Amino acid sequence: MCAFILHPGNGWAQTALTRQQAEEDIDFYVRTVKASHYQPFLHITEKAYDNRIAAIKHSMGDSIGIRDFVSLFYQVTALLGDAHSTPVPGQPVFREEFGKEQFFPYRLLANSHQLYVPASLAKDLGIPAGAAITDINGENINTLFRQAEAGIAGLPSFREEAAGRLFSYFLFLRNIRPPFVLGYKNRNGMAGKSAPIAGVTFKKALSASMPHIVQPYTHQILQQKLGYIDIRSLSGDIDQFRAFLDTSFRQFNEAGIQHLAIDLRQNSGGNTDLGDLLFSYISDKKYTWGTKHWKISQPYKDQLKAGGDTTSAYLQKTNGAVWASENSCLPKENPFGNNIRFKGKIYFITGPFTFSSAMAVADVVKTYGLGTIVGQPTGENVKDFGEAFVITLPNSKIRIQSTTSLSTGADCHRKKNGPVQPDVMAGNTLQDDISGRDKTVEYILGTIR
Repeated sequence: MCAFILHPGNGWAQTALTRQQAEEDIDFYVRTVKASHYQPFLHITEKAYDNRIAAIKHSMGDSIGIRDFVSLFYQVTALLGDAHSTPVPGQPVFREEFGKEQFFPYRLLANSHQLYVPASLAKDLGIPAGAAITDINGENINTLFRQAEAGIAGLPSFREEAAGRLFSYFLFLRNIRPPFVLGYKNRNGMAGKSAPIAGVTFKKALSASMPHIVQPYTHQILQQKLGYIDIRSLSGDIDQFRAFLDTSFRQFNEAGIQHLAIDLRQNSGGNTDLGDLLFSYISDKKYTWGTKHWKISQPYKDQLKAGGDTTSAYLQKTNGAVWASENSCLPKENPFGNNIRFKGKIYFITGPFTFSSAMAVADVVKTYGLGTIVGQPTGENVKDFGEAFVITLPNSKIRIQSTTSLSTGADCHRKKNGPVQPDVMAGNTLQDDISGRDKTVEYILGTIR
């Protein structure tokens, strides 16, 4: 499993490609995907895929700028229907650009392909709370947002959520620069314009919509009765995560907390090892993540070797073969021992941005009864692609994330695919989001006697 890859990496100066260079990069990506992706044509036939690739190449002129090429590549990767397969947002080719204050600084509320102003931003923007944004620097906002959604694969709920969180980046790719002026209509239909809005750096803009960049996890006690952990990422150092969990659970135990909510709504994934560690604090049940089917390919072998992994069993397999993890449907003991364990009632909160390894955590919880899931369905199907790796295009040096495996989910014998469904459906209306309420946490607090 993997999450969005966001780090900028090293810089590179080229600003445009010839048509031949761009076509060579597209062809290189297509060959690599066909060699390494477990099932590239699950959502589209190979013939239809090849025809769409030909049409995309035909749409290019004699040359294409790097920003336009990255934007174009979102159309290419979205064809697979695999939400893990996407251009890396932190492109090394934009390193110098990322340091400039040219990105839209706020996260607006996305709802039904429309963007709205939350109450928390109304004063900063000088726009009434709940107003619908109509345009930015004269460009129709609905058209821009739908173009962003069209470049993201996966479930419709995830596509809208991801497009909203990456909207500042998509504006950058469209060369929409500060000062930003927003057109809007208030709830009475009256039109207006914002004052000019200054830009910020890429990291600051992305931190507004991807809070794990600043703080990957937090904990608190709500109303002196509910332990609340917001786990926004399953990436990073496992020892740091252990230290955080130790502190959190010791505090909950010392305070006599009997109800715990673990929030995965901001979590787009990472490493299931961190999921194992989390489970060790809440249960001693045996469980499994399910079976993983790998496509054996030279591109993925090369990446393993480049990362220093020369002992993986994957490297011993024949290219083109399929390898399934053995005995992985049998529940096993948690690999982490733990003498700090929460004994009370446990809730997990999910939503449309609960993706990849975070979705897998919710799936294990649901399958093995490790807690009650409250909220909205996850943003990814249980049976879905994973084990992402990066394809670097030879001419543009653009980095594209792709996948190599398909997972069954915790229940290897599941017949019907779909997202993890909550035990209790709960969530906000648009008005709740605008006002800043959290009806899901309010519901959990209301169940505590």
